[in-house]
Amino acid sequence: MPMPPCRWSPTVTRNWMTHSYGNCSPAPFLWLTCGDSAMPANEGVDLAWAMGLAPAEAVEYFESKGYAIGLHWHDVEAAAQAKAFTVAGVLKLDILADIKTATGDMLKNGGTLRDFERQLTPVLERKGWLGKGLVVDEETGELYGKRLMPRRMETIFRTNMQSAYMAGRWRQQMATVGTHPYLQYVAVMDRRTRPAHAALDGRIFRYDDPGVGVIYPPNGYNCRCRMRTLTPEQAAADPVGPESTDGRLEEVDQEYGIPGQTRRATGFRDPKTGELFVPDPGFGINPGQVAWQPELDKYETRPARQYITASLTGPAFARGYAQAKAGKAQNAQSFPVAMTDGAPGERRMISLMQADMAEQAQRDVPVTLPDYLLAQQAIESPTRVIDVPPLRCYALEWQDVWVVSVVRDHRLTDVRRGPVLDDLLPEA
Repeated sequence: MPMPPCRWSPTVTRNWMTHSYGNCSPAPFLWLTCGDSAMPANEGVDLAWAMGLAPAEAVEYFESKGYAIGLHWHDVEAAAQAKAFTVAGVLKLDILADIKTATGDMLKNGGTLRDFERQLTPVLERKGWLGKGLVVDEETGELYGKRLMPRRMETIFRTNMQSAYMAGRWRQQMATVGTHPYLQYVAVMDRRTRPAHAALDGRIFRYDDPGVGVIYPPNGYNCRCRMRTLTPEQAAADPVGPESTDGRLEEVDQEYGIPGQTRRATGFRDPKTGELFVPDPGFGINPGQVAWQPELDKYETRPARQYITASLTGPAFARGYAQAKAGKAQNAQSFPVAMTDGAPGERRMISLMQADMAEQAQRDVPVTLPDYLLAQQAIESPTRVIDVPPLRCYALEWQDVWVVSVVRDHRLTDVRRGPVLDDLLPEA
């Protein structure tokens, strides 16, 4: 039977894996997934020629990452890792830049691990960053970080490529939710598949299910799982059928790098097995959701509003609120909170900066998580709209109380509640 054409599309992915043959050394392969077929390509093949350039979405995600500094991998939160390029133990920005450049080149040009090592090794050797031990300034004693062993280079390559492709894949999938709103978990299902990942194989969830942000691959180092899109008809016809994680997401304390040190993580209580599925430490964030939000202004109003409501009630927004309340807001982080009326292509999305959220959450009478749902309703279905230039106030009368969303240049700057509307309006 002829192979389907291999080209980049929402149904094409790369998965890095390693095969062992008897007593032979592990041989790295790059799997090309074309529809439901897969074929291994030896690393000696010119992959840039064989496959064409990487998806623009994956490259855009990777290049949008800034830099995050951490001596150990657990020093950088998973959300920050998704938004920023980081290499554990590297504390100098110029070395991070060298590593990021090499990884980006491989992503754009279809390079292999061997190509990555060939490009980066001379640079690291010249700057004294290859081998064992710490790198310290001989004059000042300043610690620059830990040298990199070849094994670490493989981990850097695989992890960043994996995250970039999954983030790019997520963006492609979100562009088709109008016709393919369901996601099906696909595990490789061989002897190296983790049992917890195998248990999710074939399971179907709507794209806006809060649990998708928890279980979306990768869920650990060298995780080869993926998600594929389905139409409503395909989801209904599948023997497994769609399901929901509603009421099945649980917060747990997960050991994170140092024995005895834990951080909060979200898990999915599988109703079929009774087991709690929690991604490995550092993988509990869908890199596409954290680093990239769909360009909601391009969508019809109704699905965009549904997406926002799901986001406001999901674990990622709750984590963002908890960070803001604890004084750990990231200035660049924002969340969509409402969509005004209009046509696709017009600027309609209202966003909330995490820095503004921090100020609102830390008041004596704080803005709460449910208040943001009311803020969305006030903007999308207002009782009154009052302009107080340069502000626009969307007022909703709700259970004998007024809720006012204060917006400036499509940014939610405040949420106010009280019995008298005039008392809630900002001064002109």
